[in-house]
Amino acid sequence: MIIILHLPFKRTLRSPARVLYFLGLGGPLVAALLLTHLSYGQVGVLNLLNDALNWRFGLIWYILAIAPLGIIYLTSAFFYRLSRKERFALFKKPSKGFLTLILVQIWVVIAEEFGWRGFALPHLQELFGWLGAGFLLGILWASWHLPMFFVPGSSQYGSSFPKYLYVLSVWSFFMTMLYYQTNGSILLCMVFHAAANLWAFTINVPEGAERFAFLLHLPMLLIAIALLPA
Repeated sequence: MIIILHLPFKRTLRSPARVLYFLGLGGPLVAALLLTHLSYGQVGVLNLLNDALNWRFGLIWYILAIAPLGIIYLTSAFFYRLSRKERFALFKKPSKGFLTLILVQIWVVIAEEFGWRGFALPHLQELFGWLGAGFLLGILWASWHLPMFFVPGSSQYGSSFPKYLYVLSVWSFFMTMLYYQTNGSILLCMVFHAAANLWAFTINVPEGAERFAFLLHLPMLLIAIALLPA
């Protein structure tokens, strides 16, 4: 709708394009709730929602959900600064709307993760196994964002979709691993997703540092594959 109506994508939350965007984010959540209710009834919906309350597992899993992308972004920026001998701040200046950013991220992860990891992942796993599910879900997740690559002002506009697909595929494998290792915790997947977005808003990664970040995603992918059953 944003593309069809040619709406300007402004940063203000009152922008019509932003309103449509935030409504559209709820697509995976609505689809998950409807399909779960049709397939398993009210009990299934309650079980799906309860998976977001699964928080009792070791501290190491919280660290793995929060820290990796922060390390990747900081390391990438640091090596870029060394290679170019340029001085720039590793951290962005705090935004005046930081509280709003937090609230937005809460909606983002709730709206998306009940659909992707809560509903789609276990169903894909039954058909294709954990590795196959992680791979397919990465493609679906990235493709769902594809329209935003044609919306001026969005974070994806002007970016390379193949690179985006690669990054989200690695994240998908890693989140699949977190889900598997924590007995189906949607909560931990939400934590990873929110941390990924917040690190991107916090750490200053110049455009030229992307090659370091892409390379550093490989260990993350290998760790995920190693901790998933074949």
